[in-house]
Amino acid sequence: MTIEKQEWTWPDFREPELINRLLLDDDGFLGLWLAMAASMPPRAFDEHSFKVGSGYPWARPGGSFVLDEGDGRLLSELAPDRQAEIIEEFSGTRSGRTPMLAIGSNASPEGLWRKFAHFENAADRTLLAITGRLCGFDVGASAELAFYGALPATIFASPGTEASVTALWLTHRQLTQLAWAEVPYRLGCLEAEFRFEETVDTGGQNSFDRSLVFVNRFGTFSPEGAPLALEAIPATGRRTVAADQVELLTMVARMTFGPESGAMDLVRKAFEEPGTTIPAVTEVLSRNSIPFESGRWTPFPTPEKTTGSDRAGLHD
Repeated sequence: MTIEKQEWTWPDFREPELINRLLLDDDGFLGLWLAMAASMPPRAFDEHSFKVGSGYPWARPGGSFVLDEGDGRLLSELAPDRQAEIIEEFSGTRSGRTPMLAIGSNASPEGLWRKFAHFENAADRTLLAITGRLCGFDVGASAELAFYGALPATIFASPGTEASVTALWLTHRQLTQLAWAEVPYRLGCLEAEFRFEETVDTGGQNSFDRSLVFVNRFGTFSPEGAPLALEAIPATGRRTVAADQVELLTMVARMTFGPESGAMDLVRKAFEEPGTTIPAVTEVLSRNSIPFESGRWTPFPTPEKTTGSDRAGLHD
């Protein structure tokens, strides 16, 4: 079975509030972000809260999987004919699904289930996830403290690097849900080769070279002038230093609140005092970030620009 080539147009979300947020310029988004922090009430903090945040991007299966009621069922454990049926069901032109690269928690069944478990339609609670390598990019720590207490993932250009990411095939509802959930991210189309893992038989096709992906508006955390990669995301040919979440949070804590502050202190403040902590951290991170730039990435266009000429074949 072959993962079929499809032509598509930019997603038609049909939700003006979502579209307006996706199209905000940097200043407009910063205002929205700080307003969100100001309106967030204090939350209870404990060691479990810290463990959840510092565990980002959370556990994922050891290969390609199908999300099934919250579990990641490995394709490699299924018979070849069943693998072929699943790949056709989720990636064929009749599926109506759109492929997107997951670079962080969206490659985790746990992370996906938090976002999709509420859907009534079973198709919107399931998806196909094929793991592989994104060529010419690495996965770094965003210059953003997420409200759950982590520096989430974002990509940055890195010639010669191949980062472990995952391709998801999403229904329209799933894609819309992710667009709502990925608040500090821009949606766009990336022209870069994604190579499928070799343990899954996709009928001879082993890669595609165009896909949707989210990139963080705040850029990559770069405290020494170079982006920091996420240690939890494996990569070959990595050209920069990698750090885990506790190390990253500790750096941000000390840069924001002084040398005696630690990772848990930072996350506690973010939970208990979001209205003052998030702006303080955002200001510090803004001075220690590298914005995302790549001639191979096209941001989600304004509606008047979304015409037939904007069509792109994700697997051309």
